[in-house]
Amino acid sequence: MLKEFIHRGPEHVMKIDEAQHYDQRPFRSMLMRKWIEYSPKAKGFRITKLGRDAWHEFNQTDIGRIDFHAPLTAVFDAAAYGYSFQKAKAKSKAA
Repeated sequence: MLKEFIHRGPEHVMKIDEAQHYDQRPFRSMLMRKWIEYSPKAKGFRITKLGRDAWHEFNQTDIGRIDFHAPLTAVFDAAAYGYSFQKAKAKSKAA
């Protein structure tokens, strides 16, 4: 949803009747985070500097896994998909 505001430019105002065609959950989230604001004078929503900054951060953040051997999130059940991960054995040094 934020992409819609970004592509239309910082001066674009999305009127209420247009906003009603979209899922309202992203609107509430963006309003709570202050990424967009409602302008009573313009009777619509416009993106804020915080919203533009959030979009920039989203596009600049690398989300690739750094350590492919690290465990996946607790939400992902590896066994259900036939994956098994074994911890690497630590090498002990002889004294």
